[in-house]
Amino acid sequence: MKKTGLLAIITAGIMLVTAGCNNGGGKVAIEAGSEKITMNDLSVFLTAGDGFEQSKKQYAELMEETMKYGELGKAMGIDLTDEQKESITTSKASFAQSHGGLSACKEYLKKAGSSMEFVEKLFTANAYQTALSEQIDAEFEGIIPTENEKKEYFLENYYRAKHILINLEEEEEDAADAAAADDSLTIEAEEDAEPTPITKDEDGNTGEALANAILEKAKAGEDFDELIKLYNQDPGMASNEDGYIFKDGDMVDEFYECVKSLEPGEFGICKSTYGYHIIQRLPFSESEEKFATWYENNEAAVGSALEDKMRDDRFEEMCKEHNITSTIHWDVVDAFNEDMLVPTSE
Repeated sequence: MKKTGLLAIITAGIMLVTAGCNNGGGKVAIEAGSEKITMNDLSVFLTAGDGFEQSKKQYAELMEETMKYGELGKAMGIDLTDEQKESITTSKASFAQSHGGLSACKEYLKKAGSSMEFVEKLFTANAYQTALSEQIDAEFEGIIPTENEKKEYFLENYYRAKHILINLEEEEEDAADAAAADDSLTIEAEEDAEPTPITKDEDGNTGEALANAILEKAKAGEDFDELIKLYNQDPGMASNEDGYIFKDGDMVDEFYECVKSLEPGEFGICKSTYGYHIIQRLPFSESEEKFATWYENNEAAVGSALEDKMRDDRFEEMCKEHNITSTIHWDVVDAFNEDMLVPTSE
C-alpha cells in the first residue's frame, strides 16, 4: 500500500529555502483531527522555482493524509512497534543532520515559523501511517478485484484525449536565442526524421496566441491529427496514436480538469507548467472498436489502482468510525507564493 510518499519526499534531500515567520504563513493551512498545521509548517518543505505551485499542492495533500493517519492511529490506540518507534528517532536525526545539526535545525525551524515539535508530530504520524497501512493490507490479503470490477473501474475513472502542446513563449524565445548564438545547433534534417514542430503560424502567432489560433482551427473542423503533426511539441503523442488514456493523478491537474470539463469530441485549452495544451476529449466506452486493446494494455495499472482505492476506502471508513476528519484550507495555501520564501542562510 503506497502510504509513505510524504516521508520519502521530505528525506530526499536538504531543503534550500524556507518561509519567513512574519510573512503571513502562520495561518492554519491543514486541519486533521485535533491537529492544526500552519502554512509556515508546510513551507519548510517547499523550494522556489519551476513547479512551485504543483509541489505546494502535492505537499499539502500528502501532509493532510499523513496527519490524518496519525490522528486515526492515536484514536485507535495503536501500539507502534519498536522498529516504528525507532523510525521516528532516526527520521528526526536525519532531518536535523540535513540542516546542519540539531541546534542549527532548531534555529532554521524557528526562522521558518515552525518547530521541532511539529517535525516530531509529522514523523510520528508517518509511523502510524505505516502501522495502519500494514493492518489494512492484512485485511485485504488474498482479495483480488474481479475482471468485471476492474473493467467497471476502468470505464468510470479513465479518460481518453489527444492534445497539442505549445511550449511557453519565453522558453521558445530562449531556445531560439540559443540556436541563433550557436551555429553548431543547426543540422541537416534526415529524410526520415520527425518534422520540427511549427512554433509560429502564418499570422506570426507564438505561445498563447498560437495555441488559441490552433484551437480555433480545430473548432472550425480542421483535421486535429494533421494539426498535431504540424504544431505539437509533446513527443509522447507519437507513440499514443489513439490518445492518452489516463485517470486522476496521471496527468498534470490542469490537463485532467480540462478534459473532465469537455464532452467527447469537444476541444478545450489550458495552461500548465509544460505550456499550453489544445485538447480534444475522445470517446471512451466498451462500444469503441479498440476498447478491448486499451483495457488489455492498461489492465495491470487498473488492477493496482483499484486495489489502492479499496484500501483508501477502508481507511476512510475507519476515520468515519472514529470521527476523524480533515480539511485543506486552499485559500491559505493558494495565497502563499514564492516571494514569501527566504534563503535559509539569511
